[in-house]
Amino acid sequence: MSVWRTYLLTALLRAFQIRMRRYSPTHITPPAAETVRTDSYVVETAAGATPVHIYYPEAAEGTALPVFVNLHGGGFFMGSYADDEGWGRHVAELTPCVVVNIDYHLAPRSRFPFSLFEVRDVLAWLHANEDRLGLNMERFALGGHSAGGNIAASTLLLLRDTGAPMPAVQILDSPILDLATDPREKPSFPGAIPIFVADLFPASYLETSQSAAHPYISPLRAESLAGLPPTLVFTPEYDSLAREAFRYAERLKQEGVPAEYQMFPKTIHAFTHVGRKSTAKKAWGLVVSTLQARLL
Repeated sequence: MSVWRTYLLTALLRAFQIRMRRYSPTHITPPAAETVRTDSYVVETAAGATPVHIYYPEAAEGTALPVFVNLHGGGFFMGSYADDEGWGRHVAELTPCVVVNIDYHLAPRSRFPFSLFEVRDVLAWLHANEDRLGLNMERFALGGHSAGGNIAASTLLLLRDTGAPMPAVQILDSPILDLATDPREKPSFPGAIPIFVADLFPASYLETSQSAAHPYISPLRAESLAGLPPTLVFTPEYDSLAREAFRYAERLKQEGVPAEYQMFPKTIHAFTHVGRKSTAKKAWGLVVSTLQARLL
């Protein structure tokens, strides 16, 4: 796909996604978390100045709570921290824990490997400033949705390989874990990610010289997944990404990593944000219970 076509399509889809988030009747409004405080920072990273939004529940007053670091979805080229803001505050209140919502730079202006370096640098900043920020980074989780799940899983491999501090748990919602397989060879369902959109994932995120089979791009293809933290993976039933997510969880278990995979029946991609609120709340409840079990 040509560079100009990639830039044009990603810009058009970003505009469409923003409009849908604002006006779609199926977009889910999370439960209010009025007692949660939001502090915002800008962190200098390898990708540039990265906005970071931190949600503190009432329980954090005077206490350093464990931390959940969240990465929004959007196919690498769409989305923002705002997609997960309401749910992040909800998770902070219910767990309770501090939720860090990273507004990472989008493709194609920021491509691999800078997204990984960006998250790595934010994590290093959180560790270096945990006392000032009121965090307990001895107990932290890392997770993401869709493309954010890819960046989370890939960053974990980078952290493992470089000896950096590892999270206590990884939480992946409908993650993209295999960019090397042609989208046309993945399962197809009504309501699944359109092929032309899936084609934009590698086109926007990778330079033409980069191999999509690199483990930091397609974590499912890593030679080894040993040494990764306990992991929760969940997907909708009708998602072209569900098969690779299931295989990733199975590989983790085969390599001695505690892993759980859950599939939510009769749902499609992004069901945690669009569709039936009751089902979305169950999925976010699973996130909360996992954080409680692994961090508290």
